[in-house]
Amino acid sequence: MEQIKITLEQHETTSMKLKNADFEVIVDRPVEKGGGGAGLMGGQYLLTGIAGCFCSTFFAAAQARDIKMEDLKVEVIASVSEDLPNRFTDVELDVTYETCSEPTSFGKLLTQNQCHLVRL
Repeated sequence: MEQIKITLEQHETTSMKLKNADFEVIVDRPVEKGGGGAGLMGGQYLLTGIAGCFCSTFFAAAQARDIKMEDLKVEVIASVSEDLPNRFTDVELDVTYETCSEPTSFGKLLTQNQCHLVRL
């Protein structure tokens, strides 16, 4: 079974650093939340990962059907609980595009590749 592994190491008092062969990513909290403000919060990276994974699969499905997409945009909207500890309760993806070679197939691609992490 294929595995993907990442390792983060403490960077500063409130931040972690992911080191990759080509780049580094800092995870931190904003200053107003007690962090150093050196990077996105972990939850923001989680949402980036959800959208990035969706897009990767979406592009692969479009390519397999020879559908050309331009200017795809994915807005990730996450609801945060009011009770502590704060956590995501819902995640929604709003997917739009500027140009699609087969616009009637866009909805079908969305349905086939929908993210089932709507309720957390």
